[in-house]
Amino acid sequence: MPFRDVLGQPHAIETLRRGLSRGKLHHALLFAGPPGVGKELAAFAVAQAIVCTVAPGEGCGECAACHRALPADGIPLHPDVVLVARGLYGRDVLGRSTEEKTDISVDQIRRVVLDKINLTPHEAPQRIVIVRAADELSAGAANALLKTLEEPPAHTRFILLSARPGELLPTIRSRTQLIRFAALTDELVEKILVGRGVEPEKAKRIAPLAAGSASIGMTLADPQSADARLHAVEALRAAATGPLPQALEATSAYANTGEARAELREHLAAFVAEEAGEVRSLVLAQAEAGGGNDRDIDRALARRDIAVALVESLEKNANVPLALEASWLHLRRR
Repeated sequence: MPFRDVLGQPHAIETLRRGLSRGKLHHALLFAGPPGVGKELAAFAVAQAIVCTVAPGEGCGECAACHRALPADGIPLHPDVVLVARGLYGRDVLGRSTEEKTDISVDQIRRVVLDKINLTPHEAPQRIVIVRAADELSAGAANALLKTLEEPPAHTRFILLSARPGELLPTIRSRTQLIRFAALTDELVEKILVGRGVEPEKAKRIAPLAAGSASIGMTLADPQSADARLHAVEALRAAATGPLPQALEATSAYANTGEARAELREHLAAFVAEEAGEVRSLVLAQAEAGGGNDRDIDRALARRDIAVALVESLEKNANVPLALEASWLHLRRR
C-alpha cells in the first residue's frame, strides 16, 4: 500500500512525502479523521517508505520488505514495523491473566513497544510503531507511551491513528504532529466500492449513505451486515416506542465494551436515518391531507434527537448500558 494507493487525501500525503524526502519526518504523528478514510493505509505507506529496499523514502509496494511491512494475519512480519491495537496480542504474549477487551493495556505498550524501541532496528534504518485507535489506550498505557514520546529514541517513529483525537491525553497530542484526514467524496467512495467488487449500481446507491467512509460503505454493501443492522434498528425502534421494561431489556444486547460502543454507534446512525425518513413521510402525508395532528411528527423528532444525543455521549466514552437506559427514560419524559 504505497502512497499512490491512498486515495482522496492529497494534503496529508504531500505532507508525509515532504517530511520523508527532507529527512524531517516528525518523531510522532497523529493521523486524525473519520473511520474508513485512509488513515491506516497512509500509516503503512509511511512504514513501507521507511523499510523499502528499492525506493527508500517512497516505498515501491513490491519488494519483500514492503510486503512484510503490511499486516499478515493481523501482525506485520517485518521486525521493524510494530502494530499496537486492542486485542491484537494474546494474554500469553502480554503476560496477562485475561485478554484485552475494553482498551489497549499498559502490558501491550510495555511488551510490544517499550521492550523493543531501545534496541537497534533489525533491518531498516528506523523502526515504526503504529497505534491503531489510539483513543483506546488505557490511562496506564497512555502514560507509559507519553514517557517515550517525551524522550523518543532517534531511530523510532510513532504514528497514532484516531477518529476521536479529543479523547487522547492533551500531553500526548502536544507531542505529536497533527495530520488531518478528511471524509471522502461520494464519488470516491463509489469508486472504491466498485474496486472492491461491489456492483456499480449498488455502489452508486450506497455511496451517499456512507458518510464519506469507505469502510462504512463496505459494511452497507454486505448483505449479512445489512440484515443485522435492520434487525438492530427494529429492536431500537421497538425499545423507543414500547413499554419501559421492554426498552430496558433491549439494553442487554449491548455490553460496555469498545466493540459494543462501535456497533451501537453504527446502529444509531441507521436509526437516525430511519427516523428522518419517517419525519419526511409524516410531513408529506400531512401536507397531502391538508393538515392534521403533529403528535406523530413530534415523537419521531424526539426519537431522532435523543438518538443523536446518545451518539454524542458514546463519543465521550459513556458507559454503554447506562447511556441507553438514560436515553429510554429521557424519551419517556418528553
